[in-house]
Amino acid sequence: MSSPSPEDAPQEPEQGSSSSKTKKPRKRSQQEASIPVLTRMGHGALLAGRHREAVASFQRAFLLASTASSAKGAPVLRACAFNLGAAYVETGDPVRGLELLLRAQPEEGPLGGSQGDQCFNVAVAYHALGDLPQALGWYRRALSHHQPPGDQGLVQARMGACYRALGQPELAAHCLQEAGRAHEQAGRPREAALALGAAAGCMLDSGQHGVREMVQVLEDSRELAERSPERGLLGQLYNDLGLGYSQLQLFPLAMEAFLQALPLCQGPGEEATVLRNLGMAHTALGNYQESRAFHQKAADLHGSIGQRWEQGRSFNSLAFALSQLGDHEAARDNFLHALQAARDAGDMKGQWQACEGLGAAAARLGQHAQALEHYKEALIHCQKEPDSVRQRLVAKLVDAMRTHVALGSLAQARTLAPRGACPVGAPALVTTEALAPPPHSTPRRPRGPASRSPERRVLESCFCTIM
Repeated sequence: MSSPSPEDAPQEPEQGSSSSKTKKPRKRSQQEASIPVLTRMGHGALLAGRHREAVASFQRAFLLASTASSAKGAPVLRACAFNLGAAYVETGDPVRGLELLLRAQPEEGPLGGSQGDQCFNVAVAYHALGDLPQALGWYRRALSHHQPPGDQGLVQARMGACYRALGQPELAAHCLQEAGRAHEQAGRPREAALALGAAAGCMLDSGQHGVREMVQVLEDSRELAERSPERGLLGQLYNDLGLGYSQLQLFPLAMEAFLQALPLCQGPGEEATVLRNLGMAHTALGNYQESRAFHQKAADLHGSIGQRWEQGRSFNSLAFALSQLGDHEAARDNFLHALQAARDAGDMKGQWQACEGLGAAAARLGQHAQALEHYKEALIHCQKEPDSVRQRLVAKLVDAMRTHVALGSLAQARTLAPRGACPVGAPALVTTEALAPPPHSTPRRPRGPASRSPERRVLESCFCTIM
């Protein structure tokens, strides 16, 4: 949004006779004249991404305005305070930014067309500080002032993010749809597509919309994406579209969107993300050979650019695909790679998932003592996870323990019994839940958004956005 400039602010009439004007110190006149120059320099640096230079220019302008203004509430001083405050917020210092932005508010009445911009920037500062109710209040004040459609879209999108963070997905969906309409009206198809894609996710979370309605929103997002002239950014748009279809468990459509995103990726990091998402879509459909290939490529790419956290997650997914193909030794090896990568990256979730997978692989390979140790380690690392995760791991640990004890008892009984005799009461070896693949990756057929299982929700969380 635009910022007020000191040169646009109304100038206070100077007091005194014409002779007093001629006696005004030349230095002060030069200082006041340099304020607009510094302001333009700050705006130019901010637009060019030179944030430190921008802040320095705005600081100098504010300092000159503080010493040159005849009154504390002078419009020039307020404009300079606003510019510096907005720059602080933009560069990650919302505390100092908010103080200056509030100081820039006029004491009485609106400050012309810039009032909406001031309200918006105050809202952004509160948003950055995590005070979402205050942020929403200031966003609403910004909307109450006449704004061009593009600015309205930006405000509505920010409000949608606040409502989503506050756990109110229906209000978030409404704001994001309004943002999409405003951006489309302003001729910004990319921003409109992103807003509608996010709206579809909120509609799903709210549980108040049918699949057909949500698919229509996603299709509108796709149409807008294809109209965007910013071809270099389409990779991210199509990836987000695929994520939306994945949330609806429409994995064939998700795969189509991910495939459209793949040749449009900007760099190996984005390409690895899309490859991983393609692998997850194939996993959900039970296409494990294809899933294995995509996850292997994703792991290699993530590793080539030092993304150990992402590489570990890819190794986990690759190992699961291998386990479903019956190659439990290769699955074990890749779960070990995943565990090491997760340790390197400090990824606690990745560690317990890898340990759970190692437990299942060890059990499949008949290494029940090792399975026990892996499940115990998984429990240690999952203390911050939901109760359902810990309960599942406890059940697997108990089953693995029973199997281990049963095998030990059977071996002892066979040693003590006469040759050819069958020991009375020898426990039977039963396939238990401990030998099953980890449900955090178990694919299931789509059953509709209203009946998503916990396993399906965890599977969806394995898909990833492009940052």
